Amino acid sequence: MPKTRVVKANVMSDRQALTFTNDVFNLIKQSKTISDLEAIPKKFGKIAMKGMNPEDYPKIEFNISMNEIQTLMKNKMIDTDFKFARNISSILTDPLSKLLYAIAWKNGDLKKIKHIIKGILNSESENDDQEEALVFYQFGKYLTKIPGQPIIDQHVIRAFAVYNSKDISRMKSLRQIQKLDKDHNDFIKWYKEWLVSDALTTELRRETDYSYHIDKLLFATGKTIKTQVKKKS
Repeated sequence: MPKTRVVKANVMSDRQALTFTNDVFNLIKQSKTISDLEAIPKKFGKIAMKGMNPEDYPKIEFNISMNEIQTLMKNKMIDTDFKFARNISSILTDPLSKLLYAIAWKNGDLKKIKHIIKGILNSESENDDQEEALVFYQFGKYLTKIPGQPIIDQHVIRAFAVYNSKDISRMKSLRQIQKLDKDHNDFIKWYKEWLVSDALTTELRRETDYSYHIDKLLFATGKTIKTQVKKKS
């Protein structure tokens, strides 16, 4: 078990951030159960890991298959550009669907659905040319619940990038990773390969949806080590 380091995230040096991140990854690699993963944040009691609020992000228990998306397209609820049909609001009958559509509409998120749909349809392929909305695209892949398709975001990839690079001179730029784009595709690929590799114990990889719990840990790790980019005046 690593020694607890009394240091606040917002004043972490690059070396402290690298050491902290490596400690988290080493504990992940030793874990054999979901309970082992869930116990990791308690081992860094003096460092407040900024995890996901379970009330804001409860675990998604359902999955969405390619066949279900194809059925929606066949029924003309989704068009060939992977967007909601223009008349979708006039044909929704389920009150839950109406409420969720209304939230997406009010937040201006209707256009994002195409990236999630594309991810679902491409969930069995890693040879794609996606260059935008990588978080939503990979989220679509995750929703299929096919093994090896994790949730990713800037915090997860920031943590993995810091762990993957042992060059202290790169820490400053890696800790400032914000919006993911095509320049981060390699990190996303390496992270997905790492999740199904022998770097993790065989016992852990047998656990159902283990990658979800690793994603949560790395979300907290990446958020904890993040440094803000100074805006130019």
